[in-house]
Amino acid sequence: MKSVSLSLVSYFLSVILTAFYILDSEKSWAVGGISNSKVVVPSTDTVAKGRFEIEPFFGLVFVDDGDDTVQFEGGSRFTLGVLDNLEGGVNIGYLSVEDSDLISRRSDFGDIEAGLKYKFLNEEKSSPFSLAYQGGITFPTSGDGAPWVFEPVGFILTKNFSEKFSMDADFVLAFIEDDSVGFVSEVGFGYFLKPWFQPVIEAAYSFENPDDEDNISVFNITAGFTAPVTEWLTVIMGVTTDLYADNIDERVVLSAAFTFLF
Repeated sequence: MKSVSLSLVSYFLSVILTAFYILDSEKSWAVGGISNSKVVVPSTDTVAKGRFEIEPFFGLVFVDDGDDTVQFEGGSRFTLGVLDNLEGGVNIGYLSVEDSDLISRRSDFGDIEAGLKYKFLNEEKSSPFSLAYQGGITFPTSGDGAPWVFEPVGFILTKNFSEKFSMDADFVLAFIEDDSVGFVSEVGFGYFLKPWFQPVIEAAYSFENPDDEDNISVFNITAGFTAPVTEWLTVIMGVTTDLYADNIDERVVLSAAFTFLF
């Protein structure tokens, strides 16, 4: 087993945290339809060629807006291993419900997000880390004037410090239909206490520059776990809390997902 290098950990932390401040989204414009190894942050690993993942996911959102707004969202991810180191898929948001002091209840179909991931540098082949490209598009099927979102530029970095301890980091640049530009960068650390249980801690910073409106920025943390209980089922749970939000209401999100591999 490899030993953990504290200097290497410090180096990667400084790189990612610097990116948070240099590269500044009303929301995190993350790429949909691709697999992940943490709660939110994706890894460079791809679904094996010819195999298929189905992942129902759910989120309960509490909005700090003074109106007791609560949102519930549900959907599923479908991801196919197209080639070696290449996967593609979609997120289909089939339920979006909102309730508040102002809105008794409103239900909509969610957005459809399509994406792909290609790993072009592999840590297992004498590289110090793995790198992958990610890109996608969001189709505004939820109504209410939701915009098209194009994510042509995105990269993922994965570093395995040992067989148990790993780090994933990514960033995505998004072009939004209403002439705004968004950016999100994330980093996540996981440690397998047991082969079937990995506690995870993540941080994310997002920025959006809407046309003729004030800039929006959010910094949040996520704590949770992944549990690969069998070769074909992984359970994912997490809590995301906004620590800082500028020109947007702070939120707390409880999330759950169940990944089935076929």
